[in-house]
Amino acid sequence: MPAARPTEAAQLRGSELSASSARNSETGDAEVRDRIYASALRHFSRKGYASTSLREICEDARTTKPMVYYYFGSKEGLYSSIVNEIIEEMAAAVCGEPGPAGTQAGDVMAFCERYLDHFFASEEIIALVLREVFGLGGAPMQTFSHGLGAIVRQPLDEILARGMESGAFRAEEVDACATAITGILNMFILAHVFGHQPVDREATLRQVGYYLRGISSG
Repeated sequence: MPAARPTEAAQLRGSELSASSARNSETGDAEVRDRIYASALRHFSRKGYASTSLREICEDARTTKPMVYYYFGSKEGLYSSIVNEIIEEMAAAVCGEPGPAGTQAGDVMAFCERYLDHFFASEEIIALVLREVFGLGGAPMQTFSHGLGAIVRQPLDEILARGMESGAFRAEEVDACATAITGILNMFILAHVFGHQPVDREATLRQVGYYLRGISSG
């Protein structure tokens, strides 16, 4: 006798079970990845990149090395992923409201204030990343540098471009001007991270103000 065809209700239940299994699998995958990420961040923060082994990360995350390779490709890829996450958080933090009276100079200063404030709020983890990526070089350093230039700095590039179009700033290379401004901010931050110099927020912003007056068309 031919096999009985499944009823419509049975087919529906089967589809629901398949969808539920897929969702559970995706949830499980996300949980494993999140555990690896959190474990790596803890260990890298405490011991640094070079002194942390994948074995320690895996034991803490309750998983295996093949799972690290599956999600991140390598130990370096795992660290680069953490760097990317920090860059994205920084990019979100520096996007904000326009400066006083909607002037381009005010917008630049507001960006710089958010940039410094985010560093102060996340100093421990940002300082860790800076020390590590400068020591590691290679892919992590490239990821960090590219992220700062292409993602975090984007609002500043846009403000400067608008200022030059409106005549508030002299027509210059936007990239060069944005690099100079973030260079001022980073000079103070790096002196703090590597030279243990206090960051004088107001002195840093005054330096940016001097630069802005230099490119002002007024």
